[in-house]
Amino acid sequence: MAAGTLSLAGRALAGLVLALSGAWAQAPQLKEAGVCARCHVAQVLEWSVAAKHGRAGTNCAACHGASAGHVANERNQVKPERLPVGAAAVTALCASCHGAGCPKTGRREACASCHHAHALTNPQAPAAKLEAGGRDEAYRGAMATGEGRAAAGGWAGAREAFAAALRVNPRDRRAAGRKAMAERRERPEMAGLEIAGAEFDGESGLARRVRVKGLGLEMRLVPGGEGEMGSEAGRGAGPVHEVYVEPFYLGVTEVTQGEWEWAGMENRSAVKGARLPVYGISWEEAREFVRRVNAKTGGSFRLPTEAEWERAARLGGAGTLGERAWYRENTGTGAGPFREMGAYAPREVGTRRANAGGFFDLAGNVAEWCSSLLRPYPYDGRDGREGEGEGLRVVRGGAYGDSAESLEPGFRHGERPGRRSAWTGLRLAR
Repeated sequence: MAAGTLSLAGRALAGLVLALSGAWAQAPQLKEAGVCARCHVAQVLEWSVAAKHGRAGTNCAACHGASAGHVANERNQVKPERLPVGAAAVTALCASCHGAGCPKTGRREACASCHHAHALTNPQAPAAKLEAGGRDEAYRGAMATGEGRAAAGGWAGAREAFAAALRVNPRDRRAAGRKAMAERRERPEMAGLEIAGAEFDGESGLARRVRVKGLGLEMRLVPGGEGEMGSEAGRGAGPVHEVYVEPFYLGVTEVTQGEWEWAGMENRSAVKGARLPVYGISWEEAREFVRRVNAKTGGSFRLPTEAEWERAARLGGAGTLGERAWYRENTGTGAGPFREMGAYAPREVGTRRANAGGFFDLAGNVAEWCSSLLRPYPYDGRDGREGEGEGLRVVRGGAYGDSAESLEPGFRHGERPGRRSAWTGLRLAR
């Protein structure tokens, strides 16, 4: 009986924790902490007591470093880059901002004697002395006003209200995002693009479907967010880790030979056809195509990063691999299990089933150049891999002569940027 009673209590407690976790996940301090809040909920809530430090721009990474290895590991086997332990280390960290000593007492030692390590305030102080709710109330009121005006289509008023919320809390990602959304809805035009249809993304304010001016190439919006990247199965594709990607546009299909020639590029594809994907091109030639499209349209198009490419490829969709992709099992001619590579050829774009995002051929047909240098994971677009450095460039997606394993969303490999790979084409991004 006692064991049964304990089990029932345990289940009740678990249910309460789950119910509260949904509400906690919406707390602004947890959102501001980002990925750190996945594990360190208590520390983030302690930190949020110190409103002054939040407004000053001090956050988890300011003290502990970006700690990309710690974040990616998720098993606590890799510690943060900076983890001060002991009175001397904590005092040294405080002194990095407060060189003149404590703003209240002038002391330069034993900070932890009256300041909690995360809350950064005297735990013995009466609650009335802590900076409180007036600013929170102003923030919530401005955000509510903005959402109401946005719901009514009053984009200018919504922008002003979200800007007011941002002035109250300058580091608030939610207020900044909603302000950007209202600005986009207020002025939806984008250089080099024509808006197709009347659907807009409620979070980013961007049109869901657009076309490249003068070219007619259709692009669709990939919503921003955090998602998994990588694979434990492929060589060089691990570890699996979380990556945040801003919203971006991606071509619905691979660039065709007709579109390639529209930009004045020489078509070296082995099998010709206006609706066939262009292939047998180098990364350098892909970039030259992008440059010419930008010059003709006034746009700011580019190749997708490999993080963007994988996010689009992981949107899911119905159908078997054979229904979604052109690859070794359905592109060959002739009989028998062993055929020469010349027996395989790409097919016209958009003739297999699209994925849930409306994109065709992210698996198979031709492999696709990405902007990224091939570097070890975890992926970090700020570490130079999206720059002009030397090295192999990432190729994604698999091609018409590849096996099913090469078509997995996490599969990656690199090629020399000047090499014209017989299997590789491109897809436009913005």
